[in-house]
Amino acid sequence: MSDVVKLPRSIAEEMIAHARAGKPEEICGLVAADRQGRIVKIFKVPNAAENKVVTYFMDPHGQFQAFKAIEEEGLELYGIYHSHPATEAYPSATDRRLAFDDASGTPLYPGAVYFIISLADEAHPVIRAFRLPDPNSVEELTVEIVPR
Repeated sequence: MSDVVKLPRSIAEEMIAHARAGKPEEICGLVAADRQGRIVKIFKVPNAAENKVVTYFMDPHGQFQAFKAIEEEGLELYGIYHSHPATEAYPSATDRRLAFDDASGTPLYPGAVYFIISLADEAHPVIRAFRLPDPNSVEELTVEIVPR
């Protein structure tokens, strides 16, 4: 997998709009790609966390419906996205922990790219992308905004 994520402008704008609509709470969802690995769609999933202002937890039913739609549309999971309404776009310790199974330490979504949208500077939202190879490591990827 490349260290460059080609994110279509329309998808980036949709992610930012979702983050703005949810502020001051975190929002979340799935990023889907076509069979050639091109990002083509996001699936918004309700945040079911107890304290949505500081974390996210995908609603299980909503997440199931999103995965079902990805499969039905012949797409593949590319990544997971969520927002940081007031902090930088970097995986928190909680973000890293939630990406792994508590019991085994294995990744819940092997190969997934984790996108974080920061609204810390409302006028200049930031989208960054990461791989989380293990609970203690973060690898940043370059996000390149491209036309559709």
